[in-house]
Amino acid sequence: METNHEAQWVADRLATLEPHWSPDLALGRSLLASKLVKRHHSLTWIAVATATAAVCITLVAFPTTRALARQLCYRFILNRVEVVRLDLSRLPLQMQVTTDGLEQRAQDMEAAERKAGFKPYLPSVGVLHTNPEITITGPISVEQTIHVRDIESALVKAGASDIQVPSEWEGVQLRTQIGPMVELNYPDGVQIVQMRPIEVSVPFGFPLEQFAEVSFRSIGVSLWEARALAQRFAAHPAWLLDLPPDALVNIHEVSLQGGPAMLIEEIDGRGAVHRVSVVHSTSERMYSVSSGDRELSMKTADALP
Repeated sequence: METNHEAQWVADRLATLEPHWSPDLALGRSLLASKLVKRHHSLTWIAVATATAAVCITLVAFPTTRALARQLCYRFILNRVEVVRLDLSRLPLQMQVTTDGLEQRAQDMEAAERKAGFKPYLPSVGVLHTNPEITITGPISVEQTIHVRDIESALVKAGASDIQVPSEWEGVQLRTQIGPMVELNYPDGVQIVQMRPIEVSVPFGFPLEQFAEVSFRSIGVSLWEARALAQRFAAHPAWLLDLPPDALVNIHEVSLQGGPAMLIEEIDGRGAVHRVSVVHSTSERMYSVSSGDRELSMKTADALP
């Protein structure tokens, strides 16, 4: 059976962002949103959710509305996935991660549904011929605080002296709810991860496009590329799957019965494809299917309802 790397991988990625882990076992979090994670160390899926919150929105530049905006929240769902060749873990935001998401095993899919709070699915009968090991991970809550000086310092380091950071952004908090995730691990190396879409909570009045542009510039994206990315993100907020520019991957758009999906082929040092993932999202669910074979990953993804 393939080794389960998710717990260590999540810890490693979140550690790079210097979070403070503090279990909150008393409040089983409302499953407002979820995010899908591929369980292989080279793709930064969990970190993307936290970075997505960072790139979401910013406080409106009107001091008279600031107190009210801090008290009111606007919640929206990220159910679209977009690949960007960036390292969003470099975003200069103070972060705190809270989780009561220690892994739990489930004996069957009914038990998994009770633990996760949503209905996960198995592929159609006959596609996979063994029973999976079922694990529930999460939920994870991410709270990020904007500090103007930190962003300004990052902009200076990135050579982006042409952009200003409004002082009204100081102390603004962005919140993201991720998971729970239901993970199915098969003996033949196939892995399926399912969740609801991510939910992001932000103060009312945030100019999304402006803050997204500042955020992209702070990690070294050029002016025109940052502006284009920000406009696209503001128009259609997405879960940003960030892949470093030097990551050895091939990315293709493919068609499933349920609609378009992304196929990501991970390449080893010898140039051979060693892991293939299919990522698909709908208004109600996000999932990934991973295996060592492209045809098997596609077939399995197409067999999910």
